[in-house]
Amino acid sequence: HEDENGIFFRGTGTSPYIYVATKGDENKYVGSAYKANNLSDLEALSKEFNVDVVENTEPGGGQKVTVIDPDGIEVEVCYGMTLAEPIAVVSKILNTGESTPRENKLQRFGKGADEWQLHGDKWVYELSSKVKRLGHTAINCRDAQASVDWYAKVLGFISSNNLVAPDGNTMGAFMRCDQGDKPVDHHTINNISLPKPEYPGPYGHAGYEVSDSVDDLMAGHYHLKSIDEYYHEWGIGRHLLGSQMYDYWRDPHGFTHEHWTDGDLLDSSIPTEDIGLLEFGKAQYGPPPPATFGDSMPVEEVDKVRAVVPDLYEGILKDLDKLSKETDGQTDKTNG
Repeated sequence: HEDENGIFFRGTGTSPYIYVATKGDENKYVGSAYKANNLSDLEALSKEFNVDVVENTEPGGGQKVTVIDPDGIEVEVCYGMTLAEPIAVVSKILNTGESTPRENKLQRFGKGADEWQLHGDKWVYELSSKVKRLGHTAINCRDAQASVDWYAKVLGFISSNNLVAPDGNTMGAFMRCDQGDKPVDHHTINNISLPKPEYPGPYGHAGYEVSDSVDDLMAGHYHLKSIDEYYHEWGIGRHLLGSQMYDYWRDPHGFTHEHWTDGDLLDSSIPTEDIGLLEFGKAQYGPPPPATFGDSMPVEEVDKVRAVVPDLYEGILKDLDKLSKETDGQTDKTNG
């Protein structure tokens, strides 16, 4: 859907849209939207924050309220939207060493090898990922505990994992929706506050589930790689927290987007686990996260940052050491 102010993109699932690009004076992340189970949820938020429940004029209709989180991010809570007709995707049957259900049928994705086509002077893999839905957003917080407390109190999120700093303070959490005994994504939001000298801005990344397993993920990777128009941020690998297969790319404005598949689903009976700094970004397999991961910046700046500090962990350790020395210096000055 497109109007004079923006473009609404949908996936193969039932959400009327999963990404909105609107005209503005600057490139910025505005906010995220969540679906409520009941109109009474909107009414409760309306009363608590003294905001109106309004008609949603965007695709899907229904009603919504908009509130602001501690980092100035717009949080829309919607109810009564008309679902879109899902786009049919037939999942591939996979053979493994232990199970071989596919017999006498060749495995082909798209047009097979014919997906490689010559565009001018370069070969392009034309088959792209079939994105189903937005699974989560990751945000950078000025005060991680304040953000975690806000999303728990206001939206009822529960923590799958708390990120604990070496000094014992919280650095954020991976939070999921509380739907009782209904399993949900390991995290719907990741609120994080890494020890960086400057606040990098609220947007970390948005994670989109692809429709059909790892081959769908790989198709998107080679499509984006072969057209050679976008910056590859991180991957391919498998996360530790959430367990997804992941692949991260930057858009032309420097915002990071993730394709993922095969993530964990947890109900409310699963308790919160504390994790340390290494577990936060460590993958079960895959390359180490780059120092630019989680920061929005012009694409032309990415290589400059990585040339100084290529690895996220190296950057965090340097920032922790720098902040520690600054704190010690302030203490010595005060004591002196």
